Parts: sequence; structure tokens; C-alpha cells
Amino acid sequence: MNRRENEKPILEVKNLKQYFVSGHGKNKLVVKAVDDVSFNIYKGEVFGLVGESGCGKTTTGRTIIKLYNPTDGEIYFLGERIGAGFKGLKDAIKHMRKSTRTQINDLKLELKNKLLNMSEEDGKLLKQEYNTKIDELIKKKEQFILEQKEEIANRKEVVEQDSDLMRKMQMIFQDPIESLDPRMTVKEIIAEGLRIAGTRNDSEITKRVNEVLETVGLLPEHASRYPHEFSGGQRQRIGIARALVVSPEFMIADEPVSALDVSIQAQVINLLNDLRQEMGITIMFIAHDLSVIKYFSDRIGVMYYGNLVELATSDELFLNPLHPYTRSLLSAVPLPDPRYEKTRKRIVYRPKEVHNYANNPPKLHEIKPGHFVLANDEEIEKYKKTLK
Repeated sequence: MNRRENEKPILEVKNLKQYFVSGHGKNKLVVKAVDDVSFNIYKGEVFGLVGESGCGKTTTGRTIIKLYNPTDGEIYFLGERIGAGFKGLKDAIKHMRKSTRTQINDLKLELKNKLLNMSEEDGKLLKQEYNTKIDELIKKKEQFILEQKEEIANRKEVVEQDSDLMRKMQMIFQDPIESLDPRMTVKEIIAEGLRIAGTRNDSEITKRVNEVLETVGLLPEHASRYPHEFSGGQRQRIGIARALVVSPEFMIADEPVSALDVSIQAQVINLLNDLRQEMGITIMFIAHDLSVIKYFSDRIGVMYYGNLVELATSDELFLNPLHPYTRSLLSAVPLPDPRYEKTRKRIVYRPKEVHNYANNPPKLHEIKPGHFVLANDEEIEKYKKTLK
């Protein structure tokens, strides 16, 4: 999924899975919040992740920043692996053991049937031949299991990652009220990241806090106040200041405007845009508002039920929405045009009616350069005919 062959992404997400398990035995429930998602984000761009509530957008962001340990897959940041799960490797070991056991039993049954009509001498030779086959299967199984266990041990090592590297990645949380500690002043909230990073000089901390407050459009005197004294838009600016104070290279903005009034939304979006242009910060922007996503993002990934169903540049996605779910989302976007609104028809996405994956499961195809869609071979041929 490289945008250019010679351009290295700042963030790589490979086959990411995040499952949540509750209960035991017959009552065991597995929620596949993120299920085999892959994408790259490049330096200086805004990557939008869009989808309805509960589709796995926030879980993807929280897993990337290591608030959750991934169930499976790998995450690379600035060329280093910062997160890795190994459920797939464990499943592969179980499958290999079961498959080998089945093959050995089949060989033993086959040998038994052949020995019924053989002499003792011929039988000995045949037994040697089958024992050799069984030994080869066992060796193959043991070698495979050893390789998988080595990879599992390798992935476990990334759980404790270099804190200097992780400081270059920060997150703006969705709720500007719940994400700020009401018992801490604005200065304490913003300075917490600096103190964790090892800064102890109070005058240096005060100077840096005042700088980021001014950067996000607040005043230095706001530093001594508490979160409840501010409006929703101002609280979100405090959250942005908290993320900026450690000078990150990559920022995850988790629906930063969803709880704000429309006029305040525009102010926060413009602020993020200015930070991107002036400071060169790369942003992963999570939202469910397609109009905001189109305005702000360079590329957009569409998620549905834990899967990435479509990925393209902003202009391309709105020009050529291919997946039925993407078209359904776009049909729900209102426009300030009474004549259009009068005739606008919602497209309802019903997966069981539009997809038949019983014999031909879907995978992410690059249908044209930079445009990926989740589909099987039959659907790809159909989508190609609709491209503009």
C-alpha cells in the first residue's frame, strides 16, 4: 500500500487485529473490534479514518498508541516495531499440530490396509517406507512450531518500547470533558507529559506550557484555571496543547470535534490544519462526519464492523465510491442545497443482500493506483466498470 515506492511511511499497520473476550466456556463471547486492518500513513499528511459508531475506528487508534496490546498483527512507527500480537501464530501452531496428527493417522490406516495382503518380508519394507514419511511429517511440524515460537518471543519483546520513540506519538481524545482531570489545573494537565519525559525545571515547564497555550489560541493566564471553567471548544484546545507540549511527529485525533458546536468545530479543524502546515505534524483523523473528513484529509480509509472496506485519496473516494457501504455513507451527507435535498435518496447498506462470500471470500484489492476496496474477484470486475 505504498503511495510511492521510494517513500517510507511514518506509520505502518499490518494485519492488525484487536479482539475482546468476555465469559468462559459456552458463555464465551469474542468481539472482533478490529479484524485484519492494514494501512500506511506518510509524513505530513492527514489520514482520515471514517465509519459509523462501533466500527473500530477508536479501537484502532488506541491500539496504535499502545493503550491496548494488539491481538494480532504488527505496528511500525518511524521504522521501528512498537506493537505486535501473536494470536495468528498460536493458531497456526494449533492447526499444524492437528493437521500433522490427521496425516499420520491417515498414513497408519493406509499402511494397515496394505499389509493385509502382503508377505511379512514385503511388509517390513513397506513399514520402513511409511515410518520415514511419518518421521518427515513430525520433523516438519517441529521445525514449523520452533519458527513460530521464535517469532512469538520476538513479538513479545516489543511490549516494552523506548519511551523516547513513543513520545513522538500523541493522542487527542474524543471527549474534552472526560479526558481532562478536573482536580488538576491546566498547567498541571499540560505539563504532565513534560514531567514524565524528565523535565524538572519549573521555569522551563512554565515557559513551554505558555508557548503551547498561545499556539492553540489560549492565554498564559489560563494555566492556573481548572477544566470546568472553560467551554467545550477551549477544553479541546487544552487537550491539543497537552499533546503538542512534547513536540510530537505524529498525532491521533479521535473525533476531536464531534462533541462541539459547528462554529467551534471549524475553529478546531482550522487549528489542526495550521499545526500541520506550520509544524509538519502528521495526523490520523478519526471521525464519522464525511464532510469534515473530505475537507481535512489527504487520504481516507472507510471502516465497517472492524474491517477496512475502502481506502483512497479524498478526491478519488468522493468521485469513485465503490464499496456499497461507502456509497451508503456518502448518501447520508446533507448538502446546503434545497433542490438536492428534496431529491436526495438514502442508500441502505444490507451486506447479506449485496455480497455473496460463501465460496469466494473478499480481500483488499488495489483497483487503481492508490485506491483499495474490499471485494472478491467477481465484485472487482463489476466495480471496474463503474470507475470514472
